[in-house]
Amino acid sequence: MKRLSRTLARLADAGVPVGMSASEAKHVRFCNLTAVASFVFAVVFWCLEMPIIADWGHTTPMESGIIIARGLVVSLFLLPLLLNAHQHHTTARMALISVALLFVISSSVIFGASAPSHLFTIVIAAAVLAIFPEHERRRMWGIIGVCLLAFAAMLWLRERNQPLIVVQRQEVRLALEVTTSFGALILAVIIIRVLRVTARRSELQAMHEHERADRLLLNILPEQIARRLKDDPQTIADGFHDVTVLFADLVGFTPMSEKMAPRAILQLMDEVFTRFDALVDQFGLEKIKTVGDAYMLAGGLPNPTESHAEDVAGMALAMLNEVRDIRGPDGTPLSIRIGIATGPVVAGVIGRKKFLYDLWGDTVNTASRMESSGEVNTIQVTETTWRRLRGQFDFRERGEIEIKGKGRVMTWFLEGRTA
Repeated sequence: MKRLSRTLARLADAGVPVGMSASEAKHVRFCNLTAVASFVFAVVFWCLEMPIIADWGHTTPMESGIIIARGLVVSLFLLPLLLNAHQHHTTARMALISVALLFVISSSVIFGASAPSHLFTIVIAAAVLAIFPEHERRRMWGIIGVCLLAFAAMLWLRERNQPLIVVQRQEVRLALEVTTSFGALILAVIIIRVLRVTARRSELQAMHEHERADRLLLNILPEQIARRLKDDPQTIADGFHDVTVLFADLVGFTPMSEKMAPRAILQLMDEVFTRFDALVDQFGLEKIKTVGDAYMLAGGLPNPTESHAEDVAGMALAMLNEVRDIRGPDGTPLSIRIGIATGPVVAGVIGRKKFLYDLWGDTVNTASRMESSGEVNTIQVTETTWRRLRGQFDFRERGEIEIKGKGRVMTWFLEGRTA
């Protein structure tokens, strides 16, 4: 049973490329499975006709040829699978409906009123609604109109047309009528079952795509911001009066990377930033972005906290330890500069295609200046941050330094936690 399920799943996925949306894939899968179900049903139906015909014993060579040709029509039910496999999805749908109508009309021509073949056109018309996507609705309704015309024509010809094979015996006529009537009912049930299975699979695929999109969005934006953006895709801009911002930059990485292969550069950067990302989660902070070999994070947003300065300071000390453990291609440990500033910022989402949660304000600029004017393997902080952390952390006063755009300011180096 599992082997049969796997086989049907492979047949259903014929012509469904990776990345096709669930809404498009369901029509391809339903077309494939309907073609398989129709083929099996037509084979069974055709085999049931053989003993009935043989029982008559009066078939002419032409009538025998018609029955053989009818068997060839049965084999055409597999044509949509081949067309879908080659990405000809619309042609595959048209082929399935055409073969089905050809099979039904041939039944009416061959057996006349003995077999109520017109009932199958109702099943075909119902299947058309599920096979064709919404953007092909004109073609869909046109084919349904053809099915209705075929239904009316077959009704009109039932008693007026001379069948190719004349059925004289009452029990044979009854067998044909019962077989055809129940066959239409069984085929309708099979197609509805196929539709339900295909719809369920498409729902699961859509749920998987939705979850994957949510995970990707959460990798770009904070969870709270992502939820707000999904609920109301308007401009998001929030003011925070008290946050701590950190900038970190690998020292000497650019000249080092000039001697490395592209793959080696990416592996090294991935190792460094993966470790930083783990520390961000550990200290409950928010990663903002990376630019080249620079890393930016913040504490106290989007969910305000009282301990954001302490958390960022602990993160900075942990980053120094992590970088010392990572070696460059020549075996020497990497070096880093870190700058921290505390104060108000504006935070928001910019962009419409590639979202970015970013920060603006004097605090952001000051934290960047703290990093760029710092010393190798040190953590330079502003006076505001120093006042927040003194007593909990050890500092070394650097004194006044010239900061672009701010003049001379006092700074300190964060050296560790107070014992």
